[in-house]
Amino acid sequence: MALGLSSTTLWAQDALQTAIQLDRSYEQRSTGRFLPPEEGLRTGPVTYAVTLGYGLEFNDNIFYRRHNRESDWIHTPQATVRATWQATKDSVLSVGTGVGYRKYMDHSDLDRFYVTPDTALFYDLPVRDWVITLYEQASYSTDVLSQGALSGQAEFPRFENTVGFRALWLPDQYVVGFGYAHYNFVSDGDRFEYLDRASEQAFVRLGYRWAELSQFGIEVSGALTQFSSELRGDNRNLSLGPYVIWQITEATDLTLRGGTTYYEFDADAFTPRDRSLNSWYLSLDARNRLTDHLVHSLSVQRLVQQGVNRGIGYFSDFIETLNAQYRATWAFHEQGTAGLDLFYEHSSEPRGGVDEVYDRYGIGLSTRWQFTRHFFASVAYRFTWKDSETDTFDYRMNLASLRLDYRF
Repeated sequence: MALGLSSTTLWAQDALQTAIQLDRSYEQRSTGRFLPPEEGLRTGPVTYAVTLGYGLEFNDNIFYRRHNRESDWIHTPQATVRATWQATKDSVLSVGTGVGYRKYMDHSDLDRFYVTPDTALFYDLPVRDWVITLYEQASYSTDVLSQGALSGQAEFPRFENTVGFRALWLPDQYVVGFGYAHYNFVSDGDRFEYLDRASEQAFVRLGYRWAELSQFGIEVSGALTQFSSELRGDNRNLSLGPYVIWQITEATDLTLRGGTTYYEFDADAFTPRDRSLNSWYLSLDARNRLTDHLVHSLSVQRLVQQGVNRGIGYFSDFIETLNAQYRATWAFHEQGTAGLDLFYEHSSEPRGGVDEVYDRYGIGLSTRWQFTRHFFASVAYRFTWKDSETDTFDYRMNLASLRLDYRF
């Protein structure tokens, strides 16, 4: 169930991405796409999902580096519990957690127990033409692959939490929306503690609806980010631009937005002067259901996100990224689905006065088969190639995985 905010996108122009993810989660709630009752245990209005699983991965480059590549087999047993409560027709609470262990066959120093919170609270309160949403989302991840600027790291452990509200006013054909969110990033361990921060985010949207599911308008968003480390300089950003949401047909929809974005960075321990960035953003998302069994989508984004690297004499302030992703999902059988994922990324990250410019290419294939109502398995493969102007940061990685799950 994808009710929450994506941890891989909140870094990019934080306030705007939070608002976009809220739009998607509200769409899911308003159409009733919660945890299907047949997939869990039910007690009155509460649906439970208790899952025992085992994963096996083979990664031929666990440290994401060009030279001295090291491979390993990784065993991941895990137990997850999630309860979903649709308290009223306008609200949903999902509380869950996972407990597991990552066992590396050849690199035991990377072994770890982990706890993954998977909690989302969304409460929609309709008042005449208004819908007021209160929400909170918590997540934990060690994923490196989603952060293209990282190389030479086996894990990127972090906890993220977002709490806030949104008010949406729909008088006749007009749309007025505004919201506020508080975001926290907390690294797990000392290696990335320089990224620990809190961010205050706000956005305003004014639009006009020419159809029930189609609108255009203008949106403004901004964020104030304060780092926990006294060595880091805080920053502020503001984005402004038009948007269009168009339900072209019952099976096809398109979202397009773009505009200008401005960042201010305070002096830090290595750069004793303030800095600024004038840039731009663009986002295109197109989804189409070709048949009852085949759905595909195309996403193209150009955005600015918080920097992730540090080195001798510098902290990275920002990353400018252009990426494109194509996804297709095919329900080839009532018990089986297959997926295809293609992506390209072009990014630039200033590192102590020298920009690291890199391209990443990737392909992912996956299939999932549900043997019984409670037992299912999935197999996946992903290839990723990072080609940087700084050869040290290049890598190629093949990742194959098998996962078995039993849901009570």
